[in-house]
Amino acid sequence: MIGLPALLVFIVTLYFMILVFRQYRRNHRLSHALWTISLFLSAFGSLAYSMAVWTQAGRGILFILYYIFGALWMAAMMGLGSLALVFSKRTVYVITVIVALLGIVGTVGLIVTPLSPSALSHLDGGAGTSVVTVSALWLVPLIILNTFGAVAVPVVALVSAWKVLRRSAPKRFFFGNLWLAIGVLIIAGAGSAARLGWPGLFWVTMLIGWVIAFGGFRMLSAAPEKRTVASDAPAML
Repeated sequence: MIGLPALLVFIVTLYFMILVFRQYRRNHRLSHALWTISLFLSAFGSLAYSMAVWTQAGRGILFILYYIFGALWMAAMMGLGSLALVFSKRTVYVITVIVALLGIVGTVGLIVTPLSPSALSHLDGGAGTSVVTVSALWLVPLIILNTFGAVAVPVVALVSAWKVLRRSAPKRFFFGNLWLAIGVLIIAGAGSAARLGWPGLFWVTMLIGWVIAFGGFRMLSAAPEKRTVASDAPAML
């Protein structure tokens, strides 16, 4: 069914968001607050896309919401969450301001850029890359923000996995961070695959990536509360 993978992504990321938010309520870490926002953006964007596929009324608005929340902002917010683990709050706030400025420019660009009526009326469950008219006003910020998120999350996760391995900590931390990094890389690769000519694989690839990332998170969050590993070891706990 067209739109089903996007709906499944909504379910996975919504549940993911709830679990991360519960952790935030316990520890009040900036990283968890940013991840919660990122997962909300992913869930909302996925739901908006599903509704755009299945309904005619407001399809253009729903598609733009999907692109703004899911394609433009989500990856960058997750990247900020990862940076909050390794940098000071002051540094993270400075980077957040830069991300916000780029995001605002991209958001305005997407809102004012015309949509292709024919492509919009024939959404086939792909990424919808042909729906929005190409414009540097939104495309440049989108590329920068997605690259930032696609690099920040896996790098922090892999560094954390390496620290865990060196400290002979429970292997759960190592594999959790490894799966998290792999999952995010797969999610990042979904957009690239769509632009290279495989748009039909976009949401399936996204779903696989989110399931793997969620599995890594569960490995990390299943660890005992009291542990000898420093808090910078797991990338998402």
